[in-house]
Amino acid sequence: MTKYAENTHPVFAILVLVVVAAVAAPVCAQEEPTPVPEPAQEDPAAKPEATEPATEPAAEPEIKEADVPIVYRDKTQITINGRAEMNGYIELIVQPDNEDPTKVRANIVAKTKTKKITKELVSQLVFGLGDRYKVKQTGDKTIMVKRKNRKVPPVSISLMTQNLAGVSVMIGQG
Repeated sequence: MTKYAENTHPVFAILVLVVVAAVAAPVCAQEEPTPVPEPAQEDPAAKPEATEPATEPAAEPEIKEADVPIVYRDKTQITINGRAEMNGYIELIVQPDNEDPTKVRANIVAKTKTKKITKELVSQLVFGLGDRYKVKQTGDKTIMVKRKNRKVPPVSISLMTQNLAGVSVMIGQG
């Protein structure tokens, strides 16, 4: 026998095994569908004497969200970075101590630069906080919120939602 003929038998055997495995695997993997039981047919002439009240399905346990602590500060610094890639908005929650929270929303147009976004947010914060707090743009990217005097309660400012691609908002101690 030639050298070629000796090597063809193992190669041929492996090829046959691969083909058989490829064809047999999907056939073996198929399972019979689980039969669906048909609902019982009730005889309209035969009525039960006493009807039992329907039982309610067990209620699923509620998943509670973690309570985020509210941090009240005398001075808060807000930093804006980036440029708006598309139209969007930034919503902040402003809450003086022992008072109801107020939502502050700044609508931003696409391609707005950082300085203009900061300016728009300042004007909305001034409107939301009123005259008890100083809201000042301290640079192209930063906003400083301070209480005017010691009689004014400290304020909590938190980011509620941000739907503004390309822009980041950081809130921290001033």
